[in-house]
Amino acid sequence: MSVTAASLSTRPQRYTVVVPHRLAEPRPTAQVYVRRRLLVGLVLVAVVVAVWFGAGSVLANRGGAPASAAAVRPAVTYVVQPGDSLWSIAEAHHGDISLTAYVDMLVGRNGGATIQVGQALLLP
Repeated sequence: MSVTAASLSTRPQRYTVVVPHRLAEPRPTAQVYVRRRLLVGLVLVAVVVAVWFGAGSVLANRGGAPASAAAVRPAVTYVVQPGDSLWSIAEAHHGDISLTAYVDMLVGRNGGATIQVGQALLLP
């Protein structure tokens, strides 16, 4: 067996790759390439601006006065007198709340619309 000079060559062999036509798409033009890069850049800038303003509003709310605690009023009771009705009690104690809303709250807080003399009503 003899070795020939052609088989000892160090040149890499070139292969031909056959790709089906549906997979072999042409490269996009330079105009499409630039347009895509510009769109990606604009989206990146928009995200950075959104994060910048979001972080700014979060950091701007630091410090400052603490949130005020809810004003807790002690439960106020009213003892029903002869001749009282829920409507007359609501007229005397409703304050800034509308009269009908106050009557509804009285009914809800005291378990119904019936009252008796001497009963202690929880006022809203």
